[in-house]
Amino acid sequence: MDKHTVAVMSDIHSNHRAFKACYEDALRHGADRFVFLGDYVSDLAQTRETLDLLYEIRDRYPTVCLRGNRERYMLECEQGSVSFRPGSKSGSLLYTFEQLRPEDLAFFGALGCFDTIRIGGMSVEVAHAFKEDDRLCFEKGDALIGQVFDGMETRLLLTGHSHRQYVARREGKTIVNPGSVGVPQDGSWLSAYALLWAEDGQFTVRLRQVPYDIRAVIHAQFASGLVERSHCWGISSLYDMICGREGTLRLLEAVSRHGDVYDETVWRREAERMGMAFTEEEVMEVAGKICSGTTYVTENEAAYITGHRGAR
Repeated sequence: MDKHTVAVMSDIHSNHRAFKACYEDALRHGADRFVFLGDYVSDLAQTRETLDLLYEIRDRYPTVCLRGNRERYMLECEQGSVSFRPGSKSGSLLYTFEQLRPEDLAFFGALGCFDTIRIGGMSVEVAHAFKEDDRLCFEKGDALIGQVFDGMETRLLLTGHSHRQYVARREGKTIVNPGSVGVPQDGSWLSAYALLWAEDGQFTVRLRQVPYDIRAVIHAQFASGLVERSHCWGISSLYDMICGREGTLRLLEAVSRHGDVYDETVWRREAERMGMAFTEEEVMEVAGKICSGTTYVTENEAAYITGHRGAR
């Protein structure tokens, strides 16, 4: 009998606290192997702790790891094809790159963004997004998802990148997106992953959402120097995490419309227009109200948390 309980996780984005909470939840539910779909690092502060936990899991359990687009950015920086500099535009990526060791970059370089594996007696496609496109963003109900179904060569695809949990089915095929461990975009701050029970060619899926110490993540963002290094991007990433909505790319788009994505005055102005606060105490207050279920929507914040989908 080929029977397994598989924890499927994606888009951790250096959120070690959320990652650890999902890992412990998976073990409580009997997980005996793990599939990681990429984007382990960037945006949040605890890159080292995140990678160390990933390696610990890999050494203890049968584990499949893929490369996400964020790992590709790190490799491109190492190779000199892109460069990062302090500030809102790429300071967060610079901070992440500076936390990496040579062995981390070697690990990223050995990974692919797509593979076909065997689980519970069946072939399963696994991807950060789909096939060789590590930034293809599609969701349940999108017209694009039909093309993905058509391109599937197995009955099951595990895919991430969109930061939104769902299970989609069509004509005997299933797509499972476990959502994002680190920065979910499902309208909630709860960390997201999926459990897959596979046995003799059959499978069952359960989507999980897990609470964690979000205040510790906010404190680390400021204490680590990441906010100082990445300015508005570091703040906006916290709002994405707290609100469960994608606002950082919408902020970037607003700044881009003014022409100079390295103009910090424009970043600050647009961030303020979207209702962001900038001190640790103020961000903690926002988190306390939202994560406790207290209604907290001013006109500007409503604009921020309306949500926006783009390629992360």
